[in-house]
Amino acid sequence: MNGDPDKTIQRKPEQGKGAGEAPALGEIGNYTLVEYIGRGGAGMVYRAVDPDKAEVAIKVLTATPMVPREDIERFMREADTSKKLRKHPNIITVYDTGHAGKDFYIVMELVPGGRTLKDVIGGGLSEKEALEYAVPVAQALEYAHQEGILHRDLKPANILINEFNKPLLADFGLAKMENSTQLTMTGTILGTPKYMSPEQCGMGDGEFTNQSDIYSFGLVVYELVTGTTPYPINSEMPLPEIFKTIMQKEPVPPRRIRRDISRNLEAVILRMLEKEKKLRYKDISQVRADLEACQKGMSVSVRRLTWAERWEKWLRRHSMPAFIVAIALAVVSSLYYFVVRPLLSEKNQAKQDADISAVAARHKAARLEEEIATLKNPGASARDDTSEGSKLLVKARESLASGKIDDAEMQFKSAEEWAGRNSHRGILLESKNSLARITLAKGQGLKAVGMFEESADAYGRETLNGQLALFEAGVSCWIQENEKDAFKFWEETGKVGGSDKEIDIRDLASYIKLLSRAMLSRGKNYGEEKTYQSVPQIFMGLGYWVLAQNTPDGKLKKGYLTEASKYKGIFIWIKEDANEDKK
Repeated sequence: MNGDPDKTIQRKPEQGKGAGEAPALGEIGNYTLVEYIGRGGAGMVYRAVDPDKAEVAIKVLTATPMVPREDIERFMREADTSKKLRKHPNIITVYDTGHAGKDFYIVMELVPGGRTLKDVIGGGLSEKEALEYAVPVAQALEYAHQEGILHRDLKPANILINEFNKPLLADFGLAKMENSTQLTMTGTILGTPKYMSPEQCGMGDGEFTNQSDIYSFGLVVYELVTGTTPYPINSEMPLPEIFKTIMQKEPVPPRRIRRDISRNLEAVILRMLEKEKKLRYKDISQVRADLEACQKGMSVSVRRLTWAERWEKWLRRHSMPAFIVAIALAVVSSLYYFVVRPLLSEKNQAKQDADISAVAARHKAARLEEEIATLKNPGASARDDTSEGSKLLVKARESLASGKIDDAEMQFKSAEEWAGRNSHRGILLESKNSLARITLAKGQGLKAVGMFEESADAYGRETLNGQLALFEAGVSCWIQENEKDAFKFWEETGKVGGSDKEIDIRDLASYIKLLSRAMLSRGKNYGEEKTYQSVPQIFMGLGYWVLAQNTPDGKLKKGYLTEASKYKGIFIWIKEDANEDKK
C-alpha cells in the first residue's frame, strides 16, 4: 500500500455544510477529497482528484474503537481482490490503495452520475436491453471465478453503469478466494438477504460456492427482465421469514409476468434460480454462453424442468409429507378394494356395465357411418383439396347424379388420368369403380367384369370396397348369363367375414356376404323382403335387385325392380325393366 502509516490526515470541514451533515474533506495520501458521494458497503466514498488533477473515486475506512476488526480486514481484502481483477473491462478499475494513520483507502475509477443497475430495474427494459446489461456482468463474473474469486454480494446496487451505459461489477468487500475460510464467521450474515442463495439461508450443506454467485446473478437478471422479484419478499419481512421464503418458495416463471420474454431466456433464468445445486448451472461460463445465445436468438443448453422432474424435486424436498401422503393413499386404496368395492350392489355394477355397452354401441354406430360415407365416396377427402383432380371428381359426381352418363364417364376418365400422374390413390380408386359401373350400365358387361376385378385388386380383395367390386363383377357375369363365373365371384365374397345366419351391424362387409349367398342359394335362404328392409339404404337397391333375380317373372318381380331402381344410388347399372335382367 502507498502512503505513510504514521502521517496524520489533515481534513477541513466542507464549505457550506454544518457539522455532522457530511464528513470532513481534506487530503489523504496524494489525493484531494473534493466531494462526499455516499457510504458504500464498507467505508465512505468521495469524489477526489489525483496529483494530475484527474478525477477519481476514493473509498475510505477509518479505524476507530467502534469499527470491528473484521470490517478492517474485509476492507483491505476488497482492495487486494479488486487489484487482481482490474484488467477486465466490466470490473471497476482500482488504481491505488493505501493507508494514512487510521485511514485506509481504495482509489478507483469515478463513474459519473453514480448510476447503478438498481436505477434501471423496473424501467420496462426489452429483452435485448436487459441482455446488454446481463451479458457483460456474466463475463466479468466468469473472469473473477477463473481467478478463483467469489463475489458473495451480487446485487443491482453493486453493478455500476458508466457514461457509456456499460455495467461495471464493483464492491468486492465480501469476496473470498475459493476454498478459503477467511472472513467466514459463525453466526454472522454476510451478504444482502434478498439476494442470498438457498445454501446461504441454511439449505443443504450451507457451503458458499461459485454456484451461489450464479444464483444471486440469476435473481439480478430476473429483476432486470421482469422488474420485480421472483418471490414475495419485502424490506419489512423478518430475516427468518426471508430465508424461509428463499428456501421453500418456487420462483414465478418470468413469462407469467411478461409474455414477450423468450422461452430460452426463461429457461436460463430458472436454471440459475434452482434451489438444489445439482440442478443449477455448474459454472458461470455456461450461463454466459447461454445468455449470449439468447442475444443471437439461438438455442440454449438448458430447458425448463418437465412435470416429472419437478415432481421428483418436490419429493426430495418434502420427503416426510410425501411419505405420509403415500401411506394415506395406500390405506384409502386398501379400504376401497377390500371393503367398499365388494359391498357395491349388483344393480350399480349392472348399470355401469350398461353404460359401457351404450358407449361401445355409439362408437360402433359412428364407425358404421364412417364406413358408409367412405363406401359412397372413396375419394371424398379430395373435397378439401383445391387440385385439378378434385375439381374433375366433383364435376363427375354431379354429372352422374343428374343422369349425364356420357359427361360423367369423360370426367371420371380425366380424373383417373390426373390421379395416375399425381399418385392420388383416393381419386384413382373412386374413378376406376365409377367407370366400371358406367360401363356395366351401358351394357358392356364383359368389359365391366375386368374393370371391377381390377378395381378389387387396387382396393385389396378383402377390403370393404374390394368385396363390393367383386360382387359387382359377379353381377356383370350374371347379366351376361354367365352363371358359372358369377358364382365364382360370389363364392369368393361369401367366404369373407360376417355371420352365417344374420347381419352383423358392426361389419358392412357382412351385407355383401348376405347378398352373395342369396344369389348362390337362388334366394332360398335369403329371399325374404324384410331381410333387405333392415339393411343400410346404400345396400337396399342391391337387396331388391337380388330379390328380383330370384323371383319368377310377374308383378312381384317388377315391383322388386322398381324398388331396386328407386334405391339404386351409386349402383347406376340397376334397371327397372325386368326384360333387361336375367329371367
